[in-house]
Amino acid sequence: MAGRIAFLPDHGVQVLGPPENWRPRALSVREKLEIVVRQGGKEPGGARLNPLEGVQFDHDPALQRRRWNPEARDTIPPSCSLENIVALNKPTHGVKTPVDQREIAKTKRLEGRTGKSKPKRKMQSRPFPKLQRGFR
Repeated sequence: MAGRIAFLPDHGVQVLGPPENWRPRALSVREKLEIVVRQGGKEPGGARLNPLEGVQFDHDPALQRRRWNPEARDTIPPSCSLENIVALNKPTHGVKTPVDQREIAKTKRLEGRTGKSKPKRKMQSRPFPKLQRGFR
């Protein structure tokens, strides 16, 4: 099973990342409660978790940005380690996720795995307007 190759931004060294279609196991209710209790019912920024708006569980760092351990068939750190999962309100998670997606997309572009390859187009040259005689 071939995994993707991720680049460490600080060293430029290639590391093996998780396979493209790999997904972690779902968190149990007990694990979710443990995360919320560990956070004291608040987001890391201090806002109170609001179950009516929706509480979502975020992997930090994102799974696609982690290294892959082929022996354990899991990421490093493990995908379901509760120390690396944070409970966030739905609006807060909606702000954080696009940032992660941009960084993952950048990694894919650097790897050349975007799936689409657009040929670069040359800028068209346009003729300069002709000067009309009589105006000076």
